[in-house]
Amino acid sequence: MQKYSLEEKELNERIYNEPNNQHNLNPKSEIESAQIQNDINKLFFPIFSRRVICDSLPSQAKIIYLQKELRVANSDAIEFIVKELKGYYREITFDKNGNYFISDLIKVCEQKHRIQILEELSSTLSEDCLNCFATHPIQTLIDRSSSETEYKYILMSFNDYNKFLTASLDPNGCYTIKKIIERIPNRFRSEFNYIFFSFIGFTSKTKFGIITVKKFIACSKSDTINSLVMNFVRNNFMDLAVNQYANYLIQFLLELWNNTTEGNELKEMIFKNFQAMSEKKFSSFICELFIKIISEEEKIELIKTLDFDYMLKSNNKHSMKILKYLGFDQNHNKQFPFSLNNDFVNGNNKDLMKVI
Repeated sequence: MQKYSLEEKELNERIYNEPNNQHNLNPKSEIESAQIQNDINKLFFPIFSRRVICDSLPSQAKIIYLQKELRVANSDAIEFIVKELKGYYREITFDKNGNYFISDLIKVCEQKHRIQILEELSSTLSEDCLNCFATHPIQTLIDRSSSETEYKYILMSFNDYNKFLTASLDPNGCYTIKKIIERIPNRFRSEFNYIFFSFIGFTSKTKFGIITVKKFIACSKSDTINSLVMNFVRNNFMDLAVNQYANYLIQFLLELWNNTTEGNELKEMIFKNFQAMSEKKFSSFICELFIKIISEEEKIELIKTLDFDYMLKSNNKHSMKILKYLGFDQNHNKQFPFSLNNDFVNGNNKDLMKVI
């Protein structure tokens, strides 16, 4: 004989006594039916109740177990979890274990469920993404977004200059900004792009900001954006080149725009400032890359412009490194060969040209 718990007996009695004709249900009975359905769900999905999930947060092992169960849960169970955790999402995303459960929930739930979660979290996304735990489910939400409604909820929190700037400079927030640039189509983020570009000169000089700047340029398939970026670089070239982080922007553009109109203009700026750049630590990195991507003919033309006597007398370690990249061996005849023969500078000595 099958045994039932007291809770199951009460539930069965309520289901049995419920009228079968749904068209005759009054508002009161509809509410009761909803409550009965909720009780049924709790009976079938006890491990996914709000109480069980919240009580499991301090234990990594319990959360891992719930994650495993979540990955094989059916659509009814997912629907139940989404409703159960309503009003608790933000609290759980801030938990060191709970954030992983929410991330997995977002991965398995449907679009309608993601929208429900976003409705609750959207107003504080730009603040919450700074948290080392909350940033994970937020990035997952952005990564899984696929509808205009989701895009609008996400961007709503970042259409604020100060919040946007703070997130761009933060070690956690910058990856959220990067994810927005990667996942949300350009046509939905005109205001986002405007705000971002308004402080690109500042963020490109910061450790984490440069990450978002490079991603913004790489994902903005727009001639207008390229033109704005080129104008920015043109007006601030040396300031960017000698900066600890912004020099990576010049290197990035040098490779990204290789064999393009913008790339040729950038190469011309480097060519004209090469010697001055070779003397500085960070801009010398640009010189190294420049040497690697230019042709042999361009390399010869570059050598002709260098003041070798000055570079040798200055004994600048960065300049000496660049000369080696150009193919000169300091141990060759115990001196740099070009310092002994002006024909080399003029490109007339074929034997010496072999060291390039």
